[in-house]
Parts: sequence; structure tokens; C-alpha cells
Amino acid sequence: MNFFKQLFAAIYKFESYPQLMRNKTSRVVGYLIIFTVLTAFVSLIPLGVRYHDMGGMKGITDKYIPQFSLTDGKLKSDKIDIDSKETGLRVLIDTDSDIKEDMTKSYQFYIMADSDDMYIGNGMQRQSFHFADFKDNITSDDIKGVLNSRTFKVMIASLMGVSILISLLLGTAINIVVLALIGNLVNMMFTKAQIKFGSLMKLAVYARTFPNILALAVGLIGFSYSGIITWVITITYIYIGLKNYKKSSGIIIAEL
Repeated sequence: MNFFKQLFAAIYKFESYPQLMRNKTSRVVGYLIIFTVLTAFVSLIPLGVRYHDMGGMKGITDKYIPQFSLTDGKLKSDKIDIDSKETGLRVLIDTDSDIKEDMTKSYQFYIMADSDDMYIGNGMQRQSFHFADFKDNITSDDIKGVLNSRTFKVMIASLMGVSILISLLLGTAINIVVLALIGNLVNMMFTKAQIKFGSLMKLAVYARTFPNILALAVGLIGFSYSGIITWVITITYIYIGLKNYKKSSGIIIAEL
């Protein structure tokens, strides 16, 4: 049974759940990995579209990195003034004024700078920097050049890819174990089938197929709904799978 046959069976062929649960572990793991990677790729499409619409890394750096230069210990920059009451964030870059450190005391998170000094605070630590201590001259074009370089893009893409993959695999593994435990509880309370925990984990892998696709589709069209709905649908699939498994318990079915 290839990936797509498993996919369609998991979505609507409830009578096939006993066969799915008797699949070899390697086949189930392969299905899980392919499904996870495909859904992750599809979920990232809106982000990719937005990235393209913003002009890629060049468009982003042009929009969010102001023109500045740090030359001979003096900062020259476009003025930036952000004061967010909701988050407590204060950003003030004004190289034509004299900013004193005591101006930062009323803010929890801040970045403030004039032509000579920069002050940064995150609620726990406060630091100050004197531009005269910097020996190298730096401009906004230097920063943009690094961020737009192929090496930087490949490095960021690789780091993001590995981080997302590890997070997905860990999150998915935890989700499957939790669903298997819930399945065990449902079985003890309602279906009372003779089933091993390993088979419950296989059931969890397939039972989460349709709810995950539904959540992904709803998110892609710009809507959202409570995660409770996803859990309810998944548990319903588990219950139906257990009922069908119990019905087939007296029938010998070849391992797929």
C-alpha cells in the first residue's frame, strides 16, 4: 500500500483501518514522515508568497534597515521613533539630539541612541555602548550586503529548515503518544478491543490525517477555528478505527 492509498484510506475508508493498523512499523513511519513534510511545505506557501511580494531579502532589508553610517566613532542615521504602550517597547534613534541614559528608566524594553552612545534594555539587563569604542566603519549598505549574500541566505534557510524539521518531528511524536494514550482510554471505556499500544500509535498516525488536512486548508483560506475541534475529530476517528479493529479481530488479515 503506497503513500496515497494509505492517505485516502485514512481519510474516508474506515473499514480499512484494521489493515492500516497492521502495517509494518517502517511503512507507518514512512507515511508519517512524508505526510509531515508535505503538510509543512504547504503551510509555508503563504509565507513564501509574502516573501516574494516583499521583494525577497533585498526588499525586506530596504524596508526595515534605515540608512545609517558609523564613521570615526560617530553614528549618522535616519530618525526612528517607536513608542508602543501595549508592549512597553521604546525605540528612539536620533543622531541630531542628545539622549541621556536616564531617559530609558521608564521603559522595560528599549533601544535608544544618539550620535555617540546606544542604550539597550530587555527588562533584566541594561547595557550601554560608546560608538567611539568601535574601530571599524560600518554603513547600512555593508549590513544589507551581508544579508543579501548567497552565503547568508543559504545559512539562514538551512538553520530554519533544520529547526522546523526537528520541531515538527518532536511535536508530532509527542502528539502521537498523547493520542495513543487517549485511544487506550477510549478503548477501555467503550470499544474494549484486544489491542497493543504499538497498534494504538499506528492508529493515531492515521487518525490525525484528515483533521490536520482540514486545519491546514482552513488556515490557507484565511480562517481559523478552535484546536478543540481538531482533537474532537481525531478522537472520533480513533473511536471508529477501534470499533472496526474489534470487528476484524476474529479475521486474519495479512500484514500490508
